[in-house]
Amino acid sequence: SLKSRLIIMDEPTSALTETEVHRLMSIMGRLRKDGVAIMFVTHRLEEASAICDRMTVLRDGRLAGHLDREGGPIKLPKIIEKMVGRAASELYARPTQRDVAGDVRLSVRGLRTVRDPQAPHAIVLEGVDLDLKAGEILGVAGLVGSGRTELARAIFGADRIAAGTIRLEGRPIAPASPADAIELGIGLVPEDRKHQAIFAALAILTNFSIAALDRYSNVGFMAERREREALANYRKTLSIRMASPEQAIEGLSGGNQQKVILARWLARDPKVLIVDEPTRGVDVGAKAEVHQILVELAARGIAIMMISSELPEVLAVSDRIVTMRRGRITGEMPGIEATEEKLMELMALDQKQEATQ
Repeated sequence: SLKSRLIIMDEPTSALTETEVHRLMSIMGRLRKDGVAIMFVTHRLEEASAICDRMTVLRDGRLAGHLDREGGPIKLPKIIEKMVGRAASELYARPTQRDVAGDVRLSVRGLRTVRDPQAPHAIVLEGVDLDLKAGEILGVAGLVGSGRTELARAIFGADRIAAGTIRLEGRPIAPASPADAIELGIGLVPEDRKHQAIFAALAILTNFSIAALDRYSNVGFMAERREREALANYRKTLSIRMASPEQAIEGLSGGNQQKVILARWLARDPKVLIVDEPTRGVDVGAKAEVHQILVELAARGIAIMMISSELPEVLAVSDRIVTMRRGRITGEMPGIEATEEKLMELMALDQKQEATQ
């Protein structure tokens, strides 16, 4: 902006190439020399370290601390320490070690996607390799823009795959749509529950059975008694708090809405269940309940991929954890060996690193 004395940049490099990033950094350097004040909001730590004179770190909506350049770039370990900051709360206390996972249920190799003109800011996957085993919870951690949700959508058939292979129980699959994925035994609990998972004005019963209509119908007519009995069973098993099956789902709390969505997929007895931000918008008490449900589902042999922005949650629930950055897998380690610091390094740094054992 002409003659501006303060410029605020919010994630200005998120959609830029490396060359464009270097050009922007050069422009920012010239503006600094001209006396322009710049507020640079970013989750890319190398960029913040290289360009910033002072840094303010926010965590969970609160000030976590300040860092100064002090003669050289701000050290990345210091930034990571401020970002992590706290020990995992008791809410995220890791459960006792579970049974060893079974055979590989889902295998992804060299998965690549193409940019969708209708979603220009979506992250393109750049050759993702991933294995998910029966009876395990695989945590997928990454910062905003790492490609976690895009990976889930590609596996679920919601986004077109440009290259790579997906195998389910050793058999090649190529879901061209979510309907294909559902038929193959893959379920997805999306991150945006209100816009992508629930039919807000419809009854809980309808929301529950919508993905399994073939299982609750006879010759084109709904077998309502069977449908209601199934919901009653999951209502008890998952402790879903509701007035009646006819109640509109929008009247439930976030936690109970999420339980209904989980029940929806359990009704199909999935081989693979992908949960994206499973406790977003869920109250503190319901978070622990959702975690316990995921652990119990894994014990039943379901292969679960859990995507979460909350590192304590990833650490508490996951048997194994992979990290992503810019559409690539950057690391992998057993959940029991992982720490927030190790994960943050793999999530935030450019170079691919091997997890320390």
